[in-house]
Amino acid sequence: MKSSQWLALLGVVAVGAAAGGAWFARRAAVAPSTEPVREAPPLVSVRREVPVSEPAAAPAPEAPRSANPGSRLAVWNDEAIAALERREYERAIELFTQCMEAAPTEPVFRGNLAEAWVRRAVEEHERIRPCEVCVEWLARAVELAPAREGLAKLLERWRAELETEKEFLRDRSVHFELSYDGWRQSLLDAAPDVLGELELACADLALVFGLWPGENGARRIPVVLYRREEFARITGLSEWAGGSFDGTIRVPIAEGRGLDPSLTALLRHELVHAFVREASGGDKVPAWLNEGLAQFLASDPSRDLAAARRRMAGRALAPLSRLERAFATLPEAEIPFAYAQSLLFVAHLERAQGRDALLAMVRGVREGTSVEASFEAWTRMPLALAVEDFAAELAR
Repeated sequence: MKSSQWLALLGVVAVGAAAGGAWFARRAAVAPSTEPVREAPPLVSVRREVPVSEPAAAPAPEAPRSANPGSRLAVWNDEAIAALERREYERAIELFTQCMEAAPTEPVFRGNLAEAWVRRAVEEHERIRPCEVCVEWLARAVELAPAREGLAKLLERWRAELETEKEFLRDRSVHFELSYDGWRQSLLDAAPDVLGELELACADLALVFGLWPGENGARRIPVVLYRREEFARITGLSEWAGGSFDGTIRVPIAEGRGLDPSLTALLRHELVHAFVREASGGDKVPAWLNEGLAQFLASDPSRDLAAARRRMAGRALAPLSRLERAFATLPEAEIPFAYAQSLLFVAHLERAQGRDALLAMVRGVREGTSVEASFEAWTRMPLALAVEDFAAELAR
């Protein structure tokens, strides 16, 4: 379970997804940052997903001390930033390298060059998995910017992913690429059924969200089945995590286990995160809405709703502001309650305002609108008032 999906790592965490900031030294504008992992990006009574780790936001932009406006270095630097914004990575790297070689004591040029390598690596890693050259490129970025928080951790994760998945078998369907250890007979036998269930879930969710991820030239959605220890090593998630989504659906599978109803529901849960990312244009949807939708749309939610009500009985609600970030960032004791509250609140909103109100909040994120503003525009009711009604409902 969300990211972008980390920069996002990516998510991470959901890559969620969440998010490393790009930074460039130039006159004013700053190139938008690529988020290497959604976090991804989640056993008690609910399945959980989180984006994997993500690099912290980079420092605020500053003008290079050694380059005056209009100087050769300033011109190269501006041209490099423009090339990077056009995703012309080789040209950007060439120009940033020239800047750094001409002014080796200027830290801004090293940071800009590191960002170029990060963006190039992240984009290629989104396209090809596992990606050996992406690891090499990210290693160059870490060497250039060793203090940039999160990059070394992302590099460690990518190396573990490469080592684990390099011998995996890969099967494809229309919208998915499934990777798994072909020596595990149960997975070898289950692979066609897993892809079939994913395609069925994709068709169902496409009707809900009105879109199809993995089409119109987009890559298929990667799905990887791991041993538990492999999953923990790559995602950094502990035993409570049933799966994760950081642009890739990652699920641990016990020895001898094939496709069963609980795995089908878990895959669908993670797939909801992929639809939320597609509909919202990234990994910025608050966790309470993202995780609430993933639980609510994963299957018939009646049993999970009953369990969530029991869990929340007599417990004060957490403010939504506390449930905006990936639930893995919460103290572990709070995580089950965060999932329970999110499921119950999303179900309450669906009953009171209709599913379109939930989808309006997701789509509004793509346009830069807060979920509060989108909800009020759709319902003519403040979200805070909906929270009060929800609390009153739970108290009855």
